[in-house]
Amino acid sequence: MIANIALVFCLLVSQVMASEIQAFQFSRAVISPKLNQQTLLAVPLDSAVYANSAADFHDLRLIDNAGTITPYFLQKIAGQKTVIRRLPSPSKAPALEKLAEEGISVRLDLEPDAAAVDGLTLITQQHNYEYVLQVLGSDDGQNWQVLLDKALIYDYSRFMNISNRDVDLPSNQFRHFKIVVAQATQPRVAEVMALTRTLHGDEELQRSEKVDVHHQPLHIESIQLWHNQVETVAESEQSFEYPLAGFTISQDEENKITLIDIAAQNQPLTGFKLDIATPNFSRIAELQIPLQKGIETRMQTIASGTLKALRFQDINRQETTLSFPQQRQQHYRLLIHNQDNPALEITHVTGSGPGYALLFLPQTEQSYQLLYGAEKAKIPNYDIAPIQELLRRGYQSLTAGLGPVVEISRQSDGFDFFELLNSKVFLGLVISLMVLVLGWSLFKVAKVL
Repeated sequence: MIANIALVFCLLVSQVMASEIQAFQFSRAVISPKLNQQTLLAVPLDSAVYANSAADFHDLRLIDNAGTITPYFLQKIAGQKTVIRRLPSPSKAPALEKLAEEGISVRLDLEPDAAAVDGLTLITQQHNYEYVLQVLGSDDGQNWQVLLDKALIYDYSRFMNISNRDVDLPSNQFRHFKIVVAQATQPRVAEVMALTRTLHGDEELQRSEKVDVHHQPLHIESIQLWHNQVETVAESEQSFEYPLAGFTISQDEENKITLIDIAAQNQPLTGFKLDIATPNFSRIAELQIPLQKGIETRMQTIASGTLKALRFQDINRQETTLSFPQQRQQHYRLLIHNQDNPALEITHVTGSGPGYALLFLPQTEQSYQLLYGAEKAKIPNYDIAPIQELLRRGYQSLTAGLGPVVEISRQSDGFDFFELLNSKVFLGLVISLMVLVLGWSLFKVAKVL
């Protein structure tokens, strides 16, 4: 009889798995500017999507106006920063002119398609020097204007590993440049000292020391002209503040613990920040989430830390954020161990965590919709290599938005075996039935014996 029950159970499960359907509950139109060329489109997810989608986002689907599934790449939203990249401005072969006794002048003419110059770098293998440069610019190569009169390049490696060979120029549109070094040689004391001693027996009659001073010329390997290009690049993961549905505070007087039950909306959270009016404190805190095993639900600790603050005279230091591995839950419980101290005065709790966006390659004449909220949706396996390659190459995405939430009306699927098998009532009945079957089997065996 037990074997028959097990067989029926397996058949029911296989029937359920074979009849799974993807029934999406919500739809959002993807709102983007009119696309006239190939574009990488990014659709940031919002609180409405977080609240009604699966914990691992496996139920998100992008479809075009023909109902065709469109592959996407799910990515955490990164912050952006502005960087200045130095790029070469090509010039023709330099021309050297000797000035007076110790001076030199180097002329550089830009190539016709070279960008305007923002600075120059003097390349030399020498060390331990200091030279003053004058930089002039010209539109026609005949009439010259001083850009910098006393630009300093140096290498102080004899004392410390400090050097500078770059010269920043003021904004200009000149195509011809002269770099003038009025004093292109400098004295340098030899590292070897000649010592002469005159002796009479063991007695030293005379001592003379001689140090040679050499005049070292500046040896220039090359002079590179360059311009600055401002770029916006992705930075580290961006953190967002998420509003919570609410929180309640209670006191466990016996264990001297403050319990804060936090109601969230499935946002991707990695931290809770507490606003605490109590001026000075240091308390151990734990964060718990519900963990369901069968018909039993218990709280599991996922993070712990110390909440502390010190407000005294000119000191105002607060560390009231508890960080934890990313979670998407509807219920959290924060435990603050007070020991023998008064409970903290907690006024507000804020959640924070990363944001997510769908990146995809849209067709210019298509419109798109985002579907979500299907418990039985399978995990998609898309070809995302082209999108990842574009991101590696530095292509910037165009941000789109989501329209109002549209609830999809659908016909009832009838009797749902999968829902029945996961219900507590069904599990209780199965356990009771198994106990009865086992008891009956033992009774039959006892009668035979």
